[in-house]
Amino acid sequence: MNIAIPKEYKDGESRVPMIPANVKKLVDRGGQVAIETGMGESAGFSDDEYRSAGSTVAPNRKDLLLLADMVLRIRKPPIEEIGWLKEGCIHISYLDPFNEGELLSKLVSRGVSALSME
Repeated sequence: MNIAIPKEYKDGESRVPMIPANVKKLVDRGGQVAIETGMGESAGFSDDEYRSAGSTVAPNRKDLLLLADMVLRIRKPPIEEIGWLKEGCIHISYLDPFNEGELLSKLVSRGVSALSME
């Protein structure tokens, strides 16, 4: 399973969906994890720490998402990125589902299974 973790786009967001130690656990269980360049910096983790845990580091956000079977992030995705998710992809993040009808409709139309962490 290709697991993609893009960098958070909102200024001031210091949380990350996965720390290197947990990436290692996924990799040890057969997952293929790829992060976007700089994904962990806001939480004090370098790309090299993620590489050491077994992740690859992708410089291009769109390419990262196009290949993902599962996407992990903190905040809801920008609507324009929904078209980059492949059919059957699993997307996990906060989604604000009761206030984001358009976002949910676009996820459904792409065939993406979305899990909201609220």
